[in-house]
Amino acid sequence: MRRGMRQLVGCAVAVGLFAIGLGAKAQQAPVNWTLASFVQGSSWYVYGVNLGELLRAALPEGSTVDTPPIAGGTGNPPLVAAGKADLALGIATVSGWAMEGKHAYEKPFPNLRGLIGGLDEYFLLPVAKGNRPADLDTFLKETPKARIVLLQKGSLGSLGGQQLLEIAGAGEKALADAGGSYEFGSFDMVKTRFAGGSADVFVQVVTVGHPAITEMGQSQQLTYLQPSDETLEKMREQFGWGVAVLPAGTFPGQEKDLKLPSSTTMLFTTAEFPADHAYFVVKTICEQTEKLRAAHEALRGFDCEKDKVWRQEVIGIPLHEGAERYYRERGWIQ
Repeated sequence: MRRGMRQLVGCAVAVGLFAIGLGAKAQQAPVNWTLASFVQGSSWYVYGVNLGELLRAALPEGSTVDTPPIAGGTGNPPLVAAGKADLALGIATVSGWAMEGKHAYEKPFPNLRGLIGGLDEYFLLPVAKGNRPADLDTFLKETPKARIVLLQKGSLGSLGGQQLLEIAGAGEKALADAGGSYEFGSFDMVKTRFAGGSADVFVQVVTVGHPAITEMGQSQQLTYLQPSDETLEKMREQFGWGVAVLPAGTFPGQEKDLKLPSSTTMLFTTAEFPADHAYFVVKTICEQTEKLRAAHEALRGFDCEKDKVWRQEVIGIPLHEGAERYYRERGWIQ
């Protein structure tokens, strides 16, 4: 009996040490996590690699945090829900779709839980090659046979681009009927098509400092297209996108502010992820934000307390109980 009690006490101490997170590593059990982000060339890939390094440095010896460049905004929720990744970066708007089983999803994923939100601001940005009309509707009217390039189907840039262009009157079928085209592929395909003059428009979800858009803007002239207020309102009503301003000068040759569909990056897991592990992840990020901020320009303003990263409207899905415990201990949730 006494031995059993000692074992129980020992387990409790070990759990407590893991929750504390940053000390006594030798007394903690190592973990092996997979953190899903997106393809190389994306901001999320940079986020994922650096977040993995931050967590590994704080975890017990022998722990691993793999950060494969897989899935993306629409692919990560089912990946995590099925247990094929422990953690993933997501978009608040899309994670809400996944919980409810709509738009990109044929069924709901009710076991998804948020850890931390508001890591950045994401914008759905349409760009055209060359010096073109800056108004999206005007551009599409003057280019009825536009050649649209999007990332592979299943990515958020692809889906968001299709939503935006459909509302603006240039959906895939309508464009094909007019002699235009859609092509789906990789960042390399997009850059090759633009450089060779065989594409007119690319739509992608971007952050400040997005590497692919920055590279394209440095090597050629781009026109950054402004959707109409009517289109922005329909994106909000039909799909739940927000609206935010991408400041002038964010990308090479971008001379004006742009009002665009928007959302924010969040980190999520499932309800089955242990509460102490969730607590540890949130604690590590919130108490070592300076290291995360250094990873990417879009993260430089991130602050757990200031950005109220636990709010439902910032995360898009219910908060994990372990994350909520940390926020309550800090006094941020009453």
